[in-house]
Amino acid sequence: MKNKYSILAAILLIAGSLITSCDSNGDNAKEKVTQANKEMVDAQAQFEKEWQQFKSNIEVKQNANQKNIDDFKTAMETTSRKFKAKYQNEVLTLEQKNIELQKRLNNYKYEGKENWEKFKQDYNNDIDSVGNALKSLFEKKY
Repeated sequence: MKNKYSILAAILLIAGSLITSCDSNGDNAKEKVTQANKEMVDAQAQFEKEWQQFKSNIEVKQNANQKNIDDFKTAMETTSRKFKAKYQNEVLTLEQKNIELQKRLNNYKYEGKENWEKFKQDYNNDIDSVGNALKSLFEKKY
């Protein structure tokens, strides 16, 4: 009889230990989920801040590019037919690239930090190449 109570006591002790340890694992999991949610909200806020800054900087560059395109088109009106024929296609191509870049910016969806960094780098390279092409076009004109 003592043996039965000893075995029953041992089983209850083991069961109690298991239940207690399971509860602390559940609390730990809840803490991890809460922490992950907080990190996700922080990352989203950081992205939104970077996005607004990036977008305003890009809009300045795109507006400058469009102004240069418009200036070049105006200047082409008073130049020779030969000059117009030579540079009109280049200007239209650069204007189309500028429009496509604007569409790409408007359609961007956040897909993680690595993709965001790559997008920024590629986009800056593309917008700078349009700007540099416009500058070299103006240098050819004069």
